[in-house]
Amino acid sequence: MTDFIIVGHGLAGSVMAHQLIERGQKVLVLDAGLPHSASAVSVGLVNPLIGPKLNPPFMIRDCLMENELFFRQCERSWGSDFYRSIPLHRLFISEKQKKSWKEMEKNPDFFLFQNGQLNSDQYQKMGIQARLGGGITKNAWQLDVSRFLKASKDYLIAIKALKNSSFEFKRKENLQKVIFCEGFRVLENPWFKGLPFAPARGEVLSVQSGINLALSNGSWHLPGFADYAHMGSTWDHQNLLSGPTERGKQEILDKCNFVDLKKSDFPQHSSGVRSGTKDRHPIIGVHPVHKNLFLFNGFGSRGTSTIPHYAKKMTDFLLKNKSLPSEANLNRFI
Repeated sequence: MTDFIIVGHGLAGSVMAHQLIERGQKVLVLDAGLPHSASAVSVGLVNPLIGPKLNPPFMIRDCLMENELFFRQCERSWGSDFYRSIPLHRLFISEKQKKSWKEMEKNPDFFLFQNGQLNSDQYQKMGIQARLGGGITKNAWQLDVSRFLKASKDYLIAIKALKNSSFEFKRKENLQKVIFCEGFRVLENPWFKGLPFAPARGEVLSVQSGINLALSNGSWHLPGFADYAHMGSTWDHQNLLSGPTERGKQEILDKCNFVDLKKSDFPQHSSGVRSGTKDRHPIIGVHPVHKNLFLFNGFGSRGTSTIPHYAKKMTDFLLKNKSLPSEANLNRFI
């Protein structure tokens, strides 16, 4: 007898499945392999200082701890490596931002995330154009999402817990507990589609840049886990299913002009649709009427940072009836 059906095997669905399995639950993951998945093109960046003001994201310390516990456990169980620490160079885009970084270095709250600065000449020697220099972010991480999902899929297949299928709500399943983790396709979900989701399509370039550093000025250049780097990303709330575009490619190249790619080729250009929300917090919880239907969605561009944290909270809610975090609880919209 299956305890939970999980709809979707992107990052959210896979993490949710393994949290429940770890707690002794029998799950069945349904995945239809639909296109435009955000997880399929995710570069897996976990950045502890975000935005122009370089602020730590909400609950970042707790999220970093849960990531470490969850992904390391998966690596040990599956005999694979897919989660690594990276020094992330934040290239300053203004004198104000450079000054803010310097002021932050005096604040003990930021010691966990800062590791000094480099000037423009030092970056120039590495082939990087950074007129104002940059600061080095520590406790940044990168998840090889494709490798993680492959290992997850192999494990679920081995225990007969994965089915290549869409979800169909049949009368005999009326009492089944179902967790919807289908990403932006929640817009088509008849039970949850009215919630304030704000999906956005993002494009990513795979490039041969010759630079093995993680760099960001708001856009980013990240070493890949193969022989190429990733650069991105764009935001488009209108043309969700258009796929990669020449306009998006040029936008990425313009924003990432801190590396010289004139002689480089682009082995891959892809796009996926992030399932974000209007208040930038995920939406998790139980349907107000159908108490066997649950939602675990809306993680947006920070899913790699936050999904294990909220999956643990969701599992405690499902199995121990603990309260969900108020900022993410679905009932904040009721």
